[in-house]
Amino acid sequence: MRKIGNKIIAVLLCGGLVCNMTGCAGKEISLAGATEKKDISFSWWGTDDRHDYTMAAIEKFEEKHPDIDVHMQYTEWSGYDKKSAIQMAAGTEADVMQVNFGWLDKFSPDGKRYLDLESVKDTLKLDSYDETQLGYGRSGGVLNALPIALNSKICIYNQDLYESFGLKLPETWDDLFAAADVMKAQGIFPLDLDQSCAFMFSVAYVEQKTGKPFITDNHMNFAKEDVQEMLRFYMELVDRGVTAYIADHDDGNYAKGVSAGIAQWITSVGDTEAALQDEKGQKTVVGKNPLMPGAARTGWYLKPATMYTISSNTKNPKEAALLLDFLVNSEEMAELQGLEKGVPVSKKARDAIKEKGMLDGIQVEGEQMMLKQNEELMSPYYEDKPLQEAFVSATSAIRFDGVSLDAAAQTAYDAMKADLG
Repeated sequence: MRKIGNKIIAVLLCGGLVCNMTGCAGKEISLAGATEKKDISFSWWGTDDRHDYTMAAIEKFEEKHPDIDVHMQYTEWSGYDKKSAIQMAAGTEADVMQVNFGWLDKFSPDGKRYLDLESVKDTLKLDSYDETQLGYGRSGGVLNALPIALNSKICIYNQDLYESFGLKLPETWDDLFAAADVMKAQGIFPLDLDQSCAFMFSVAYVEQKTGKPFITDNHMNFAKEDVQEMLRFYMELVDRGVTAYIADHDDGNYAKGVSAGIAQWITSVGDTEAALQDEKGQKTVVGKNPLMPGAARTGWYLKPATMYTISSNTKNPKEAALLLDFLVNSEEMAELQGLEKGVPVSKKARDAIKEKGMLDGIQVEGEQMMLKQNEELMSPYYEDKPLQEAFVSATSAIRFDGVSLDAAAQTAYDAMKADLG
């Protein structure tokens, strides 16, 4: 990749210079002070902005470690997961990788396909993480990855719009229904839910009601009756005007004032806040996720937004560990990255951006709310596409095809069981 051509030319030129100086008379030629560089590769996905600051950070890393060359492999998200799966199967993955939380169980269920990070703890400083945070990166009991930031679905609201109706921000499901009763005359929804949120909020409601977790490990705990209650409750949210139906969801509805709230990943709320400010000049605030009185469980989950790991196939584990340590703990990377990947988990990174006045804003407020809600670690199977697809298909069958709630629930339950077992 980059730099290789220049290196070859440099070596050839250097070799020619030595021959000219010595006449190539000696059989032994020594390049005094020459040091063999170690090559490591690093792969990630993201936007152009992420590419730019990451490349700038790698330059700083190489300046600090002139004996290491980092070969960068980067692209947008589209196709990255499929490419990574092919590379993992072929053993051609990068030395250091940005990965999704669910990939630990997918690619390294026994903890052996990614490097045991505790084997390089003399180089990779783990003291910026507590045991709970390190636990997010364990697979098969082995520390395979470090979380960059944590993520969760949270509710944010247009404070000005709620106040214009004389309403407080919702804290319970009943509060949302009450807000809908007031807002629907003007065609405004209290809360906007996209496909993933429609599914997750319906799961949360049933968990709060029954005390039964949807998934334990990779096993589905919900019975057919629980899936039926998910569907019934979501259709009630739609029918009573709390949220638009999934097919009518529009990411721009919040900024346009069509919805007075929206549920999103913490890592996305900054752009949504800015869009409302630009469009309406109104204020966005973080609210509580709905909770029924006396709930048996909260029903809300968190996960690592993204993670870094090292391949177990790396030929240079120490150098890879140096890079990983730089990515999660260095002031240079922390300041360049800011909150682009979310609020840093690493204490060293947090301290670095706090000192620069960068540890504030709605993402930070969202993270604080997530922690206050005592959310549990999400199962890596919770976001399986077949689960959401089964849920959406069932709501569509009820809404448009006249299928009974009982029949739609049976079909959805069978599809979910087929995915999870």
